[in-house]
Amino acid sequence: MIRKLISIGIFLFLCGNVFAVYDASLIEVISLSKAIELSKKNNPTLLSAEQDIIIAKQRVKEARFMALPQFSFAGTLTRLNLEYPMVLPQEFGGRYLDNAISDNFYALRAYAFQPIYTGGRNKSTFRIAQTAHKEARVKYETVTRDVVFDTKKAFYTLLFKKKILEISDFWGEQAKKISPKIKKDQWEAIEIKTFTSGLSSEREACEKDFRVTKMIFQKIMGRQTIPTLEISGEFEINKVKIDRNTSLITAMEMRSELKSEIYKAQIDEIAVNMAMIKSYPNIYLGASYDVVGYNTSSQNDVKSNNWIASLAIKLPIPWDTWTQVTQRRAQQRKGDLKRSDLRDKIRFEVINANENLDFWQKESEKRKFILLNIKKEYQDSINRNNLPMSALRTLKEVSIFEKSYIESVYEQTMAKIKLEWAQGRDFIQ
Repeated sequence: MIRKLISIGIFLFLCGNVFAVYDASLIEVISLSKAIELSKKNNPTLLSAEQDIIIAKQRVKEARFMALPQFSFAGTLTRLNLEYPMVLPQEFGGRYLDNAISDNFYALRAYAFQPIYTGGRNKSTFRIAQTAHKEARVKYETVTRDVVFDTKKAFYTLLFKKKILEISDFWGEQAKKISPKIKKDQWEAIEIKTFTSGLSSEREACEKDFRVTKMIFQKIMGRQTIPTLEISGEFEINKVKIDRNTSLITAMEMRSELKSEIYKAQIDEIAVNMAMIKSYPNIYLGASYDVVGYNTSSQNDVKSNNWIASLAIKLPIPWDTWTQVTQRRAQQRKGDLKRSDLRDKIRFEVINANENLDFWQKESEKRKFILLNIKKEYQDSINRNNLPMSALRTLKEVSIFEKSYIESVYEQTMAKIKLEWAQGRDFIQ
């Protein structure tokens, strides 16, 4: 009997360990770096931008091939019995077949074509393809920066909601502890019930916000199917040294949108040149070698070798050359205006982000100092019996102020990552 009880106890202990391991395997702890990595892997816009780079790279290769000679090989073998002459379909070489040909007809052709001079069209096309490839890479950097920014916002927002929920739990427990110590009449007893009920409702609202924020965070990472997710990170004041002029210079050097507009300006300039060379001549060199063989009705085999070499000059005389040039120059001017507006926009974003970060760094430090003093005074006053009703009211005010301090830390963190995004580079920790 004792052995059976021991065996059952060991079995239950092992099962408990198994279930504990199973439950732990369902929990995934996500750090900020891990969240950014997952977002980059699963973001469809970023993956699409990566494919755009591949497409642009292949177009560069295609543009390079335009300067190379083009070769063509063709061969046909035909069995025939003709009463009158015919012409083979174009897909079979378009050869003329005389009715004197009997039984078999074959033809082989090798063709080479080389553009010698195209007025700079091929070179301009190649330059456009190269610039478009660079622009695609810059667009990928832009999307990457936006993905990182959105992930950071979602991560720290989730940390913020988690911290608010912890504060609500802490002060709710404190209210339960001091409620029995309060001297109260009938009316104050009703007030206490109303107060604790309000704290419970606030806590439920905080929990709901936390769940919604967690779902948004999972969606950004592309991991909506994680059963239980926990995040690891510190939520505290992270002061950085800021310099408006340095941030502006960094933004003008690092912002990928501005780089993209610079590449667009290069494409506009090439487009103007292509419009101007539209009337330039094209010079081509071509060569062809044919082998033709067939049988005649007199049972004689006929075989012939033929070759040609050609030099061709094509001089287009378009009527719309200057209208095209005018259009391209107007588009170039529009690009200049857009770049100027973009520089002003970036400058405003950087200045605004600097102002916000400077304010919230000072404000969060000030609230932290006040909160430490208030909590110390509150703890010194709460450790006694027969507390007045004002103790509970003070608890509520302290909890509200602590939440405002956490909000200031959140605003400081958001201002920091906004400035990092605006200047195009993270602060060195």
